[in-house]
Parts: sequence; structure tokens; C-alpha cells
Amino acid sequence: MVDTMYVGYRTTEIEHRIIVEKIRNLFKGTKHSLHRDKNDKSVQLTYGLAEIGFQEIRLRKNKWGYQQIEIRLRPKLLIDREGYYSLTELHEFSQVAIQFDHILKDLLGLCVPSFFEWRAVRVEFAVDLFVGELSIPRLLYLFRRGNVQDYVLSRKKTIEFWDSATNLYLMSANKTINWYNRYETLLSKQEKKPNKEVKDFSCTKGILRFETQVRNEDKSVAGILSQERYEKEIEYFYKLIVGKGDYYTLEGAIQLIRQKVTNQTKRMVLERLIKLIEQSGGVWRAKKNYKEGSADKFSKRLNQLRELNINPVVLPPEWEIDRLENPYGRIIDYMKKEGPNHLL
Repeated sequence: MVDTMYVGYRTTEIEHRIIVEKIRNLFKGTKHSLHRDKNDKSVQLTYGLAEIGFQEIRLRKNKWGYQQIEIRLRPKLLIDREGYYSLTELHEFSQVAIQFDHILKDLLGLCVPSFFEWRAVRVEFAVDLFVGELSIPRLLYLFRRGNVQDYVLSRKKTIEFWDSATNLYLMSANKTINWYNRYETLLSKQEKKPNKEVKDFSCTKGILRFETQVRNEDKSVAGILSQERYEKEIEYFYKLIVGKGDYYTLEGAIQLIRQKVTNQTKRMVLERLIKLIEQSGGVWRAKKNYKEGSADKFSKRLNQLRELNINPVVLPPEWEIDRLENPYGRIIDYMKKEGPNHLL
């Protein structure tokens, strides 16, 4: 499923002038009139069609002769005006395309390609999983102690949001992982803009969103929207950082290792590993403190632990729970319930 998208179409200079004129005339004299982006002077933009899904229409022209029309799109609103907080299922994009083309070509009179031919500048694949408000901060705490990679830990945006109580935000060059409390995030946005009218978002309480933002790919919308790509983007990072195993206390995890591993040497190695992870405050910190071999050896031992269905991150004793189910299986089920895996 998809939350928002950012699509673009590169225009000629003549096409750009025509599009600017038509958009300007459409919103002339309204509060949504075409205006310069205060953060990017090469862009004129309007929010005039935000209520029907076109969150921003951006007309870009720089001094080097590059022109492009860009649209930040909430596709669900094109087919469901009440679906502001809902995700768009992949099979719904055939309907989205019809509405997108109708609005831009028939109503606005723009000479632009059909929806699926536009470039997918950014796509936000997502899973909305109900786990309950009380479980969300616990899961985020555990996720943050998982196998987070160095190439995201060093990024400025990752560092900026690292201590957030409501989300785990990990940024790399072309992907952003954002796992967050859906309700609390919307509430925070509302509190920052108290005068802005917002739709009731109480339906998002208890939802933990798992989102992978894919950007900077030179692919069309049709080339990136597929069930295979959706599952790959969500599952890959979850398995890498969290894995499939359930969470246990340190004592419970060690007991399971002793039950499942018959080889004494291997058993002792895995016990030392999970103790190191607990003492270090997480997998990524333990990797830096590992003294029994290379990073590859650490990864091998980590995978051996995960193969036992034991999460290497242990439950804090103050939580007073012995086991916490990993939502991995529910995430997979959620993605598999997606409708037909084609777009047309």
C-alpha cells in the first residue's frame, strides 16, 4: 500500500509557459494563487487542489533551462474524499490513474502524459498495523536497539530524530525508514499549527506505521508500483533491523538457547553474544564492542541466534513481562492481504 507520492514530468519551455498560465488563471484572486516557494525560488506552487489529493502542484524552472511539473500526491483522496488517513491499495491505482488524468487533462486542460508514465520521484510504501497505544512505545524502544546499520546512524536526519519517543527515523541516500506512532505524530502536527483545521484522526489510535520512502529512482510510476516491490521495501529493512524472533527476557532467552542448542561451544558463544547485546544497549552497539572476531563473525552469530526464533534484543526486567510477540508475521499477512498484484 502507498501513502503519498511525489511524481514529476519534465516539460519543454513552451509546455512550461502554457502550464504556468493555466494554473495561474485557475487560482487567480484566491488564497491558493500560484506563488514562489520560500525555500526554493526556482519553484512556483499552489495548494489549490489539496482537498482532492494534489497536495502541492509545483512548477519548476531553473536558470539552466530545466523545467518540470511536480505533484505531491495523496492518491487515496482522488478516489475517496474521506480517505485522508487511509493508504491506497495497489489495485486501486487503476482508478487513481483515471481521476488523475481526468483532472489534469480534461478539467485543467494540460498537455501531460498519463499517470503511469510520470516519473516516480518519491513513493512511500507503508503498512498500518494496529498494536495498541501502550505497545507502540515499547516496540519502538526495542526496534531502536536492533541491528541498525552504520550508514544510516551517521546521517544528520537520523541523529536529529534518534531520541524521538514516537518514531524511529532512519535515513540513507535513497531510502528513508520511518516507523512511527500514527496518532501521536498527527497530534504533534496539530499542536504545532493549532489554527489549522484538521479532519478527525481518532481512527489512527493504536496504529504503528511501517513506512519505507523510496526516492531518486529514474523509474516511471508503472515501473515502481508492484506488489513485489512493496513487499521487498517493507520486509527487507524490517528483517535487517529487527528480524523475525520474538522478544524474551535475558533469562528466558538463555534458557531457550540451552534448550535448542546441543553443541556446547555454540551454546556458550550465543549466550555470550546475547549478554553482550544486553550490556551494550543494543545490537548495533554490541557490534562495536564485539571482541570474538570480525564484523562478519558477529553477523553470523547474530543470524544463528535469530534462527532459533529468539530476538537478540531482550526485554527490560522492569516491564515485568516474559515474552513479547514480534509483529513480523502480522506485517507479512497485512501485505499479503493486498488485492490483485497488478495495476491495470
